[in-house]
Amino acid sequence: MIQTRYFAAAALVLAAALLAVIYWPGLYGDFFFDDEPSITLAQGVRLETLSPESIRQALASGGAGPSGRPVAQLSFALNHYFSGFDPFVFKATNLAIHFACGLLVFALTRRVLGTAGPPARQHKLLIASGAVTALWLFHPIQLLPVLHVVQRMTSLSALFLLAALLLHIRGRESEGRAAVAWLLLAWGVLWPLSCLSKESGLLFPVFVLAWELVVRKNSFGRLDGFARGLMGLTAFFLVAGLAYAFSTRAQWLWAGYQLRPFSLTERLLTEGRVLWFYLDLAVIPDLKAFALYHDDFVVSRSLFSPWTTLPALLGLAGLALLAWRTRTRAPLVAFGILWFLAGHALESTVLPLELVHEHRNYLPVLGIFLAAGWPLMLALERKGTHRTIGVALAAAMVGYFSLVTALRAHQFGDKLRRAQVEARNHPASARAQHEAGISLAGLPDAALRDSPTYALARTRYELAGKLDPNLKMNWLGLIHLNCKAGMPAKQADIEELTRRLRDTPFAPGDTGVLYNMKEMSIAGSVCLARPEMDAVFAAALANPGASPAVKAMLYSWHADYLWLRERDLAAARSALGQSLALYPFNPSNRLKWAQLLMLSGELAQARQLLLALRTEYFSAEERKTLDDMLTALNMTAR
Repeated sequence: MIQTRYFAAAALVLAAALLAVIYWPGLYGDFFFDDEPSITLAQGVRLETLSPESIRQALASGGAGPSGRPVAQLSFALNHYFSGFDPFVFKATNLAIHFACGLLVFALTRRVLGTAGPPARQHKLLIASGAVTALWLFHPIQLLPVLHVVQRMTSLSALFLLAALLLHIRGRESEGRAAVAWLLLAWGVLWPLSCLSKESGLLFPVFVLAWELVVRKNSFGRLDGFARGLMGLTAFFLVAGLAYAFSTRAQWLWAGYQLRPFSLTERLLTEGRVLWFYLDLAVIPDLKAFALYHDDFVVSRSLFSPWTTLPALLGLAGLALLAWRTRTRAPLVAFGILWFLAGHALESTVLPLELVHEHRNYLPVLGIFLAAGWPLMLALERKGTHRTIGVALAAAMVGYFSLVTALRAHQFGDKLRRAQVEARNHPASARAQHEAGISLAGLPDAALRDSPTYALARTRYELAGKLDPNLKMNWLGLIHLNCKAGMPAKQADIEELTRRLRDTPFAPGDTGVLYNMKEMSIAGSVCLARPEMDAVFAAALANPGASPAVKAMLYSWHADYLWLRERDLAAARSALGQSLALYPFNPSNRLKWAQLLMLSGELAQARQLLLALRTEYFSAEERKTLDDMLTALNMTAR
């Protein structure tokens, strides 16, 4: 027993060291993609003090998901409090969370293998559980929840979910008050924390039900009242959810499809192929197949377009049938399949999300390795060739997974290298080409109009625009590239950006084009004349897909440009007035209005408005602006 503990402790230290070595180069990478809106540009994340108000602002700083994911946002804010916006520290924190999840995966795997697998001695159980955990921990599909900082939402949600599941299992194996305490902690504390880190935590009851129906039933031979009650509640909430989804009140849920280049039916057809793509990445990870962006994944327009659509859906039905057929003879296989499918029940079904993202496999891929744990347990129980082959195969897979992960981590350690490699490996990805253009445009040589860097950056931007007929940010990139090189922006680029802002679907990320354009113009890095800037804003405001809330933002940003760049106070007041006409109680815009009143010399009106705004919610920076303005007005009044 003592030797077993020493062995487990040594394996734990070795795993932590190997994980650090593999990921170390990638920890030096920068923030990218969705890190900006949820972290670097979120005012509440800029935590300076641990006051209740600052913590409340941190919890409310998120815009992702219906809840804003406050637990994850607070973790980002605490990172900032202790280290500022140092991406190394943020990523190292993600790595620590990933390792903590690995410990929970080991504990869960050991319990499941011990109850659902063949009888095994302690050291064999530890070897099999360690192998399954290593496959999960070192797999390259897990890289983004570590090195893409914002995907901490995924790993943090998984951390609480795994802990909740382990406590649920412990509660079910206990009796009396102890059982109630464990279950209350799992369902009443850890489950909500998982959901408030990311909405994928809502799947916790589904994972529990898979364990109850397969693993526990296999051990006890029947379902008890608790399991039957859980089945009834799950069915009830499923029916209630479907009834709500098809009601008139759920239009907001499906509105996202208006901004996607696919319908609900097409998404469901495509996701069958997506799940097999994930399985391919899990079993035979190919370095070139991995990517931050998978917008080059072909949409299924029918059961036969592409032809793999129908076989993929039939294959998933076959997997479900296999789980049913093996539920008693090989419960680990059944549980693993159910785990994988359950893990994708939210993000890979009906919701109007993007089609493919690797981080969605963070928990689901564990099901594949749990299923693989069953033949490994059988091999360990035998002697001779079977055991040798089983151990050698598991070791080879761990080694190969670790190598591919290390190569990916090295790629993610440098922005330019990551962007260029992904653009090369995914030539049909508009996003990959666009980001490759951004990384090249940031190099000093891009300012030389005759340099290869300028030419290649322009080629990347133009290719991105050809690949995605709705993409807009690349045209801003082309405009900025010419301005940086000391040349006027091409009229064709300005006209194409204006056309797309007016005539193509207005996606959520398209507001960033206008925000970046006004910020860059104020900073002097975009060389458009005022009529051209006014035309760009007018085009976006004329887009029928722009909601009133979006239009209010656009008017407000146009007002920023008109005052801070053009110093046209009257035009700025007119634009901000139109924003307030759409959303008259927006506190940030009312604060801007007070500033314009002060600049116009209307001090009494400005002071009256500022006093009324003191009870409104503001970021720390806006609160300081308000206080400074009141102080200045009070001094003027004296």
